[in-house]
This record gives sequence, C-alpha cells and structure tokens, in this order.
Amino acid sequence: MGTEPEDTKEQGIGSEVDHFVYRVPKKNHDAMVQINKQFADMIRKYGATHLVFLLNNIGPIMEGITSMAKTVSAGKDEEVWMELIFYRDRKQRKERGSKMRNNKSMGLLFQQSLELVTPRTGFIMGRQSPQRIDKLN
Repeated sequence: MGTEPEDTKEQGIGSEVDHFVYRVPKKNHDAMVQINKQFADMIRKYGATHLVFLLNNIGPIMEGITSMAKTVSAGKDEEVWMELIFYRDRKQRKERGSKMRNNKSMGLLFQQSLELVTPRTGFIMGRQSPQRIDKLN
C-alpha cells in the first residue's frame, strides 16, 4: 500500500481503475440494473469498488463541451452507462482481475450484459492509474 498516491488513499478508491462505457436500449434498462447489482455484489467480494453511472442524454452544456451520449453516438432510444472499478493498486488489479475472469458466475453475467447492450456495439474499456492533474509533468 505504500505505493498508493496520497489522494487515492484519502478517497478510499485505490490507485488503479478500469472504466467501461456502453449504450443500452432503454427497453433493457431494468434488466441491466439487475445485472449491475449482481455484478457489484461479486466485485465487492474481491475487495474492489464498483460504481455505475447512467449518463443523461442531454444537449450541449456549453460551447466546446459535447455530451458523452453524442460522443458514443447514442440514439434517442438508448442510454449511456459508465462503470468504474477501483482497485487498491496494480498488484490487486492483476490478482483480483485474474480471479474474476475465471469466475463462471461473473462470466455468465458478462454474457447476459452483452445481450442487453445495443447490438454490434459492446463495451468501450479503459484502464488507468488515476493521477492528480497538479502532479502530472
């Protein structure tokens, strides 16, 4: 834990994050909520923090800023979702990630979620080590 940046320790979120953005037809909203609840319960057992955001499909906020929904080409009958999974550090992400990938129940939930996202789109994924902007050089 000694390698954790101070700001992530203070927030209790960890120093590594996986993030996912995806589109879901509005008709699949309730089913996706249920899958995410089950997934969150499993994630917590692995010691990670799981957050889910439903991003509003709103118009432009101000000049020069585009909504996430527009960026991922969401239609009027779709919702844009974002999930964040925080790990204490890179070692935990690697160890727990491997165990999660081998968990058959999690694999089944992932397959079910693939059936709920907008056809032929899947998930956009990123993996980061969050850094405070004042610490970047």
